[in-house]
Parts: sequence; structure tokens; C-alpha cells
Amino acid sequence: MNDRTPAYRLATLNGRRPYADGDRAQATIVNHLRLLERCQRDPSLVVVDVGAYLGDFGLYAAACGCQVYLFEVQPDMIDLIQTSINVNDFPSSRVQLVHKAVTDLPSNSNLTFSIAGGSTTAANGTLSVSTIRLDDIQWPLNSKIFLLKIDVEGFELHVLRSAQNLFRNQRIHHVIFEYTAFWPDRAAQKEVLPYVDKKLGAKNFYVLHRTGKDVYGPLDREKFDEFYEIHMKRCLQTDVYATFIDLPSNDMIKTKEYDVKSTLA
Repeated sequence: MNDRTPAYRLATLNGRRPYADGDRAQATIVNHLRLLERCQRDPSLVVVDVGAYLGDFGLYAAACGCQVYLFEVQPDMIDLIQTSINVNDFPSSRVQLVHKAVTDLPSNSNLTFSIAGGSTTAANGTLSVSTIRLDDIQWPLNSKIFLLKIDVEGFELHVLRSAQNLFRNQRIHHVIFEYTAFWPDRAAQKEVLPYVDKKLGAKNFYVLHRTGKDVYGPLDREKFDEFYEIHMKRCLQTDVYATFIDLPSNDMIKTKEYDVKSTLA
């Protein structure tokens, strides 16, 4: 992958380039956070990729020199990510690949998934996976999770709930999570933003353009319900970026004003 620096090698299905929608605005966030510079300066910084799929988000962080944890449930994806780790010579001491489902169930429970078209659904299927809560992981001593990315097909709320103690102890600084209001059968989607705001203590919310590089916000908390309704009715899917630390005024990300009625799909 040579679309940004540093480049790295990525194993993919049949050699095809990965699906890129949403990645451009994520890259805007990652570049603004100066991930390469920060991890070169402090290699103890942790980046967590939950719902890694091919692992491109976490593997880029590994190429930057960060400590990386990648979580994925699909065995085929686990094999591809491990191949990428091997061909890039990323040491196991720095890159952890975990074949478990991150959720708020007690750790070491079992979930059964169905797989279709490269996505997973918690249902009566053939794939049984052990679970893990982020709060139960033995993170490196005194480490901070600088960036947490979550893309788990509508189960983001369960992942966030699994990390409540980490947020309470201010060990997570930045989060990017997929927001899919029209999947109410997978989690209470209307509760996601209020939960991140009131329970986890987010400082600001930003909306990422679905296919472009732009970032919008900060999102008005008074319009969370309207944000949900618009995305629900129009079947919109987007990524949300939330900050959990106070940033100096000269380090605020450049954004565009967000109109909740805009179509960002």
C-alpha cells in the first residue's frame, strides 16, 4: 500500500485492492494526529483496530511504529492479516493479532456468526468465536490507547461498552467508529452517540465524509436525535470521530460546517 507514507505490503483477496470508501477521511484524521511522527517519538503508543477485516488500518499504524492490536472474527481475514504481518516483518512483540469478537459479554463467552459477502452477522451460523472485553485485556503497563478504530457491522455500541473502564481511566484518547443507523437489529443505534457522550465522556464529535477527504463538525449534541433520524430514513452510513482529551486551539482539526440534513453517503 503506497497511498501514504510509510508504505507497507498488504495481502488481499485475489490480489485486489481493498474497498476504499471511508478510508480517505479516516486518513485525514490519522494525518492530522501525526501518527507517524508520534509513534516514531514514542513507540509505546497503542493503536487498536476492532473489526480489522484485511487489517489495513492497523497495519498502517504498525508501519508507523506503533504498538498495534488487531481484532477480527473471520478466519480467512485472520490468515490474510497474518500473511501481511509476516511479509512486512512486523515483530509479534509489537503487533498482536487476536481472533476474538470484542463485545460487552463476559470474556470467553461464545458467539455464533454467519458470514456472507465478507461481512458477519451475529446469528445462527457456522462460525463460533470466543469473546473478549477490551477492559479485560492486559494492556502494556501505563500505556495509552492513542487511537481506537471500530468497524463491526452495527455492533459498535457493544465494543464501546466493553471498554467503559478504559474510558473512565482516560486511557483512550481518540476513537473512529462506523455509524449505521439503519441496522437496529444489531444494536440500539440511537443510543450510540448519547452513550459515547454521556457515559464515556467524549469531548467533541466529528462526521467523516463517506467517500471524500472532508471532516465535518463539531457535531451539535442537541441534534443527535435528528442526526440519527436522517441517517435512518436515508439509509446512510458514515464514520464518526470522537475525541476524549482536550486539544489546544492550535491543534484543532480543520473541518467544514456540518448540516445534519446533508447527504454524506
